Amino acid sequence: MSPMIRLKFSPLLAFAVLSTLVCQSTQAAIFEDNDARRQINVLTDSVKNNQKAIFELTNSFERSVQENAKLRGRIEELERLVDDQKSNLKIYYSELNDRLNDHNARIKLLEPVKIEVEGVTGKIQPTEKELYDQALLEFKDGSPVKAEGLLTQFITAYPNSPYWPVAQYWLSVSKYASKDYKGAIAAGNALIKVFPDHPRVPQTLLNIANCLLESNQKTEARKTLELLIKNFPESKSADTARVTLSKIK
Repeated sequence: MSPMIRLKFSPLLAFAVLSTLVCQSTQAAIFEDNDARRQINVLTDSVKNNQKAIFELTNSFERSVQENAKLRGRIEELERLVDDQKSNLKIYYSELNDRLNDHNARIKLLEPVKIEVEGVTGKIQPTEKELYDQALLEFKDGSPVKAEGLLTQFITAYPNSPYWPVAQYWLSVSKYASKDYKGAIAAGNALIKVFPDHPRVPQTLLNIANCLLESNQKTEARKTLELLIKNFPESKSADTARVTLSKIK
């Protein structure tokens, strides 16, 4: 009886065992699927986080690129400004140097200059040379009266000028030309008194003699001509004096 019972319950047992195994397998599969899902979810979250991080990094990188571009642009702008400033400074200092040189040149022109005029040495101001030249120009242009005024102004303003004796000579000549014989004689004698050995003295003596002749002072004229020939026998004025003297009666 026992063997038959074993045969009768064997399929049931087998089914039970099989059901148990299937159930365990299903549960294991369910557990494995849940773990896989959790892992997938974890990986998905990780991917999402990584994507977000990558996106943020990309945005940060792009912002950095843009900021760097702006900085480069600003740097280039500053470099241009610096170059412009350097260029402007060069121009400024060049112009300043030119102005300083011009200013120094003007100051130098205003400084007294030591020169020698017909044996007389001294310092002159640019203004006195201009005045002297203007006076001579007036005389040469046929304006002896204007020349007298300028020469008188010069002689008064620059008594120590090396041009003074020459100016005194031309004053005497200008006065003679304007028929101011007395004034011409006085101007000539002033030159001879201060500079008795000046190169213009022979010409001045001749001019004085002519003034005396024009004033009908023949005796004084003769004495002046004789003095000229005696003191300056080799001068051209002495040659002229000899001719003039021979005509005096």
